[in-house]
Amino acid sequence: MMRCPSAPAAVPLRLASLATVAAVVAVMAPGSRLPAADWPCVPDERSYAVFDALFLQRDNAAVERPLVVATTAPAVPVIAAGDPVSTIGTGARVLYGTYGEHDVGWEVGYLGVYGMGADRLATDAGGRLEAPNRSFAVRTGLVDGFSARLTDDMTVHSAEFNLVFHDYDGGFNRRSGRPWQRCDGYDGGHVDWIGGFRWADVEDAAMLSIPRGSTPQASTYGVTTSSNLFAGQVGVRGRMAFERWALEGTMKIGIAGTMLSQSQTLFDPLAAPFRKPKSSDTAGMGMIAEIGPSAVYRLSDVWGLRVGYNMLWFTGVALAPDQFDFTPTAAGGTNIVGAGSVFLSGGSLGLEARW
Repeated sequence: MMRCPSAPAAVPLRLASLATVAAVVAVMAPGSRLPAADWPCVPDERSYAVFDALFLQRDNAAVERPLVVATTAPAVPVIAAGDPVSTIGTGARVLYGTYGEHDVGWEVGYLGVYGMGADRLATDAGGRLEAPNRSFAVRTGLVDGFSARLTDDMTVHSAEFNLVFHDYDGGFNRRSGRPWQRCDGYDGGHVDWIGGFRWADVEDAAMLSIPRGSTPQASTYGVTTSSNLFAGQVGVRGRMAFERWALEGTMKIGIAGTMLSQSQTLFDPLAAPFRKPKSSDTAGMGMIAEIGPSAVYRLSDVWGLRVGYNMLWFTGVALAPDQFDFTPTAAGGTNIVGAGSVFLSGGSLGLEARW
């Protein structure tokens, strides 16, 4: 679509600076009015689609507490909740949007990250590894271990629907008050103001296993959690294009209501379970935040190759390692610790289409 107004007013482009997107958006301050005869005829794409492969690593803010100790020094953790380091998970982001006839449009997107596993192994030649509470360890079989292992696997899904308010700067103009618009090869820039709804699901599963003595099968304590976040979000996306290259930055933040659930199971190969399987759920509050700069190389008038860096932050979630309950009672295991947070960061590579 060609935007060639006969007598345009000043184009207001406003954006608060932020480290990761300031280079794209903060420079796009309001400029001067342009004479009608000097207003250029520059293409402003009205629809867009993004297909990104994601490579993200997570950092859990779990409650720092011991999960495995040695009988010789029970106050010193051999494995703590924050010890496992996540592998890089792979995922995908799909986004489609349109600006509409009057610069008020919409967009819909999905983001998923899978296979973010973490593992921590400890060994002891004397067979002295056990769960932190001695009484709990003896009753559950999580005792007398020559080895102990903690695994933690996480998957994240997110979907969003937003209204988009589009501000376009008109592209190259040698009389513009904005210096970048006077550069040869400048194709145009815009700011999209975003407001809408976002849902996210954070699934976490942790397993603590300790083989008792020479027993070939380990005693285990497994916990799974599910955290659903329902957020109203606002955000901004800025873009500047120069011939083959474009720079883009995105920031979104949403305050969420949460639905949290957890379930857990104990297994002892030498005795009946100390506790029956337990589960519980609760509601709370949290937050979803996303920041990401990207660079785009245009392969054609429609298609472009994208590379970027992505950061996502979820708060108010129930992390599986936080739910281990080592109280030596059969009635334990029903509380939910829902104050955890997850930070994801890493690169992306993909394609976009704009037309």
